[in-house]
Amino acid sequence: MSATISRRGLLAGAAGLGAAALGAPGRVFAQGTGPIRIGVLLPLTGSQATYAPDCQLSAQIAADQINAAGGLLGRKLEIVFRDDKANPNAAIAAAKELMGEGINLFVGGLNTPSALAIAGIMPDSKAALITIGSVADSLTHESFNRNFFRITDSAYTRAQAQARLAAEQYPDLTQWGGMLPDVEFGHALWRSYSAGLKTFYPALAKKPPQISEPVLFKFGAIDFKNQISAVMRQPVEGIYQSLTGEDFLTMITQARPLGFTRKIKVFMDLSGELVFARVLKQNLPDNFWSGTHWYYDAYMDVKASRDLYDEYVKRTGDKMPSGYVGPAHMALNAFANAIKAAGQTGTDAVIGALEAIEFESAKGRIKFRKEDHQVVADVNVIKLGPKDGEPGWQVSAHAKVPGADLLGPPTPGKALVIE
Repeated sequence: MSATISRRGLLAGAAGLGAAALGAPGRVFAQGTGPIRIGVLLPLTGSQATYAPDCQLSAQIAADQINAAGGLLGRKLEIVFRDDKANPNAAIAAAKELMGEGINLFVGGLNTPSALAIAGIMPDSKAALITIGSVADSLTHESFNRNFFRITDSAYTRAQAQARLAAEQYPDLTQWGGMLPDVEFGHALWRSYSAGLKTFYPALAKKPPQISEPVLFKFGAIDFKNQISAVMRQPVEGIYQSLTGEDFLTMITQARPLGFTRKIKVFMDLSGELVFARVLKQNLPDNFWSGTHWYYDAYMDVKASRDLYDEYVKRTGDKMPSGYVGPAHMALNAFANAIKAAGQTGTDAVIGALEAIEFESAKGRIKFRKEDHQVVADVNVIKLGPKDGEPGWQVSAHAKVPGADLLGPPTPGKALVIE
């Protein structure tokens, strides 16, 4: 805990110094002479502030590495942080403030409401955004616009990858159920995962899956006993779940005394990854597979990833970075490569370059699909579990599932239809 607090304090101090160095509000450097400035919008305060320090640090590492290699077009890269408070209105206000200072390239959208809000103002503002966290399918489908790019998995792609992994790793475990939020995102996620089970179990396990109806919950619930009892009555041995933060921690604490973790042999989790492990430690269920934006140990043969990892460890002392360290670094490098390819920072030119280039990243060589600007990259899933001694948990396995064949059809401007 003390290391986390110390790192946040260090980052907050660095952000303050960076803001002071920019000078008075409204100052704009002349094109071609001053630094190339990119806005980074993160929930520095508010309900999702836990995730911001890793994103903030990785963005700063990317900028430092780019500048150490000579910068961009002979100019220094400068990143400017603003707090989106995980709130759509605050995100729009922060983006517009930076637009008023002449910034046209943005990284952000850690959560879906903020991502949708700032993506929506990009075309009229003649700006471009690369999101680094939201997995909502709507961003690359019914809400898509050409000024938006996503450097992380979509919900559909991650759910499909996890279903494929389940069939590969547990061919004899065919009884599956789900615990998901009773909102459209939860229903869509379940359609994606169950469709994947129906595809990959017959193909890979040579057995049909037996799929029970998902158990639904409300966000922010304090009592999950009814949902736990409903799962206990089902003939399921595997659970796909997307409870996040306090919801999952509350549920698993209430479920353990009822034998829930003995009944469920495999958990397939959307995105909790190291956050859950660091809190639950030896109370973490066995065979807990979780999606992550980037897993460092899967890419030690990739120079960009190894350099990011080494610099992260050097600056923090933490040898087990979360997946949230990867995307901001990848997004800054995407913009850097596009600026070099375009030979300028104009929005239309950078968008055209992002649509055309393939570039090195912390997940190896990646690119954006031109039709909907969804990244084409591996899907990372890690297997977590309890461990005797410190830190009380471990990553016992990891998988890189090729994402190119799991993207689903591009339907920009139209909702994704899942059969």
